[in-house]
Amino acid sequence: MILDLFKRKDAPLDSVSREVLNQAALQRAKMDLVFDAQVTSLKGLSCALNTVGKASLTLEVYGLEKPGAFTGKELTCYFRIREGKSVGFFGFNTRVEKVYTGKNGGLFFVAALPRRVDRSQRRRSLRVHPDMAWVGDVVIWSGAGHEDLELAPIVAEFKDFRGKNCRVENLSAGGMGIHFPRSFCRATGLCPLLGNAYTVQLFFTQEMRNQPQTLWFEAKAVRVVDDPISRDQSLGLEFTRVASRRGEDGGLVWRLIEDNVADELMERVFAWHTYLLRERGQVE
Repeated sequence: MILDLFKRKDAPLDSVSREVLNQAALQRAKMDLVFDAQVTSLKGLSCALNTVGKASLTLEVYGLEKPGAFTGKELTCYFRIREGKSVGFFGFNTRVEKVYTGKNGGLFFVAALPRRVDRSQRRRSLRVHPDMAWVGDVVIWSGAGHEDLELAPIVAEFKDFRGKNCRVENLSAGGMGIHFPRSFCRATGLCPLLGNAYTVQLFFTQEMRNQPQTLWFEAKAVRVVDDPISRDQSLGLEFTRVASRRGEDGGLVWRLIEDNVADELMERVFAWHTYLLRERGQVE
């Protein structure tokens, strides 16, 4: 009887919560990973759920270069998954039990199985899969802080995003995801690594009040995934600085992005999200 009491105290994860986590792993949902301020001052951390075990989870962490002192620390994850034609927003709390480095690099957290998964949404920018008809130009340069982008090495440009070549997987006011096929990587020698810096130019075909049509971003790679079968590369970029043209002389005016949201892009992404949900019943 005493043992039964203890079993009730540590009740297993309910079937609905477990299914949500299984779907998050299956869909490779990007999760915003948040520690308390006293644990770390780092912002913009994210992760993906690799495995869901009987008593623990394995999280692949992006945005950290060193293991750090995270064992025993509490964290919260916010994420979303596709539910039919709609999207569900969820969150859970857990504790880091172990930190290790993968065989091919990258950091992993083994975390305790959460008691439950709640419907919850962190108030950050929405993420959409943009229709490329809305994007008139996209250029990605290697590195950041260039004085003259004309001299900077180009990673990919608009022509590379046509047909079955590269594609923009998602875009938000805080960053973007890009898919590079194996053939493109082999032809260009592209081999992205976590922490790599990039500069991105985006031109939008639609005019929108208070939203510049052309924007430049400095970004860092916070997610690099090498598909083990196709050998395609998926690159997740977090925007760190944003620039638009100065009216007088046409120069670029740069500013730091705070709380992972560029105001110059937020309303445009929200409008796209509303359109996709209303007209097509889908979002990224």
